[in-house]
Amino acid sequence: MKLLLSSVAAFLLLATASAHAASDADVIIIKAETVVIEEDVITIVAEAKTQITLIQNNYDPAYKGQAWMGRAATRVQVKSDKATFIIKNPRHKGLEQAWQDSLKTAKALQEGKPVGRIGYYAPDISIKENLIVSITGFGYFYQAGR
Repeated sequence: MKLLLSSVAAFLLLATASAHAASDADVIIIKAETVVIEEDVITIVAEAKTQITLIQNNYDPAYKGQAWMGRAATRVQVKSDKATFIIKNPRHKGLEQAWQDSLKTAKALQEGKPVGRIGYYAPDISIKENLIVSITGFGYFYQAGR
């Protein structure tokens, strides 16, 4: 578990360095219906479009297509007509500012302002009838223009 949290923390640190960092799931909010901000969780119910990176479980040095950390990868676009997006506070030293930025972005979304995207790292994704119904995990909620 500690290794998983360390891996997630490393990805989040990379994400805070660049708005174009690769993440496992990138969510663009189209229209938010509900935004709830709590101490350690941001919950958004919204219409959105998401790009998910699917990774094969084997490393193949001969593979020449899209890859992620040496593994064959496929990126797919998935629509959400109405889904729940839960962003958890990573509670990891060094990521406090990333969480504060995510809270600030969530408040802007509550006020109806345009926002950037949510970059999730190793999230739990539920898909029903080919639409995303929920994504839960550690992530970074970017401000527009970053």
